[in-house]
Amino acid sequence: MSKIWSIIITVALAIVCTIVYYFCLPAVNLASGGFWFFLLLCVVCLAISLTCFLYDIIDEDVKFIWLGVAAFVVVFIILGFISSMIFHSHKARDVADITISEKTINEAFPDLTQKENLENLPLVDLDTAKMLGDKKIAGIAHASWYDVDNEYNLITYQGKYYRLSSINYGGLFKYNKAKYAGIPGYVLVEVTPKNGTVTQEATLVTLDQPIRYSPSAYWSYNLKRHLRGQYPSYIFDDSYLEIDENGTPYWVTGVKRRTAGVFGVKTITSFILTSAQTGESQEYQISEAPDWIDHVFSLQYLMQIAEWHYGYINGFWNESCSKTNVWRTSYFYRSSHNKSDTEAGKFANFFGYSSIVGDDGQVLLYTGLTAANSAESNLGWLTIDTSTGEMVQYNVVGAEESSAQAAVEQLVQAQRYEATFPLPANIGGYPSYIMCLKGKAGLTQGYGICNMDNYSIAVEADTLDQAIYQYLKKLGNDNLYPQLVATPTNSNESEVTTQSGIIEVIYTAEIDGTTQFYYVIDGKLYRAAITINQHQITYKVGDQVAFSYRSSDDDIGYIVEISLN
Repeated sequence: MSKIWSIIITVALAIVCTIVYYFCLPAVNLASGGFWFFLLLCVVCLAISLTCFLYDIIDEDVKFIWLGVAAFVVVFIILGFISSMIFHSHKARDVADITISEKTINEAFPDLTQKENLENLPLVDLDTAKMLGDKKIAGIAHASWYDVDNEYNLITYQGKYYRLSSINYGGLFKYNKAKYAGIPGYVLVEVTPKNGTVTQEATLVTLDQPIRYSPSAYWSYNLKRHLRGQYPSYIFDDSYLEIDENGTPYWVTGVKRRTAGVFGVKTITSFILTSAQTGESQEYQISEAPDWIDHVFSLQYLMQIAEWHYGYINGFWNESCSKTNVWRTSYFYRSSHNKSDTEAGKFANFFGYSSIVGDDGQVLLYTGLTAANSAESNLGWLTIDTSTGEMVQYNVVGAEESSAQAAVEQLVQAQRYEATFPLPANIGGYPSYIMCLKGKAGLTQGYGICNMDNYSIAVEADTLDQAIYQYLKKLGNDNLYPQLVATPTNSNESEVTTQSGIIEVIYTAEIDGTTQFYYVIDGKLYRAAITINQHQITYKVGDQVAFSYRSSDDDIGYIVEISLN
């Protein structure tokens, strides 16, 4: 081969290696499998180049070049083998530091019969948040340039709970149009109920200074490329958007470090906080995380180390063969349930986990725990603090989540509502699951509750108040939740109005097992449940009363408080 062609081929191969590195951005770190693949590419390209130059000069030595390539491949395979779980399952098992709690359901979760605790119940699931957030894109200038990301993490912001998602560029060609304007903001979705009903409201938050650095950006503003320039040897986990108490956006990126083997078990020991607007970055240890950060670890990482812990409890071969004492998380089963969704139309909302709020207001992930050889019931459940990685196991035996979903969906077969993945809850001391019931449009149409101990005990209702009351009534303890009030027929509850007047007429009726009083006051009809004030049974025509009520589309005032004036 001529020298000119050898030079051309060498230059072409160098360009290939440069392009691969530019787009793949492997960490310059021997613990990175991606870096080893890049080294293999470079070794092969170098061998081809040397072969071109030396073939006509020292033909007999060319074979040694390729023997060197083969030796590199063999070393790569050997290192991969000795880094596998066969040798390091015990280290993988110990990555997750899981505390076993002796708490009961009553002690682990606040009692939802105390109505203030309902305000911290994150009922809006991931799919609903996506549907609500997608509609907000229309409010952006040049909306066709952007998409809302599908990662709606639960966060705390100014004392309330939201699902937060970033806005992405819609692709390379759209980025070329939008790059000067940047990304205008992010989307917040309210997730907690107000007055027993989820508002299902999404807000597009626009910023004075746009977001420049993003995983969806290209070239120098791509977040991974930007971080690789600052930390060339770091192995990164996924990046998530967070906002501080002023609403300023930051990217949180976990840093993985080798724990076993050459590129085997990796754990996250620190993270990088990057300003989404300026690109300024700073590394923190996990213990140094600012209080406003709710997600240091990715969902996939946390569930992976939990699976290692429960899967390798008795070593690699036990997990692969007999599975003695091996447990699985509900998240582990999500792929099999999702497969059945397509084929049978069931469990379309089986995510295998849910986001909940802890005793101290921290964001937690929840997933059930079942025996590997049987997924018919949960042997317990696991909560994971997404900012510290702390895991707590509760040994509470009960129905597994898909059974609870099915029990509630049976109650609404005619409406064809789908139940969201259940949230564990303490309702009057009873371990329970709470679910939203969604219609075809993806909006919440009602609420379902199922008992953990006996999933044949299930109820559904239009509001959460009604569902809790009916649930406790079915258990024979409706006295634990006396706050049930009649609910307006309009979906968006109106403001509470306070006034007084003289009772002109009184009617009574029993609705859903609860006595309701109908009052005519100043010519207008009002309705009140006896559970609001049991002294109503003594009220008579001519009494002067003070009351608070909500207006409704049916021209009835729904009283929430009433007393003699």
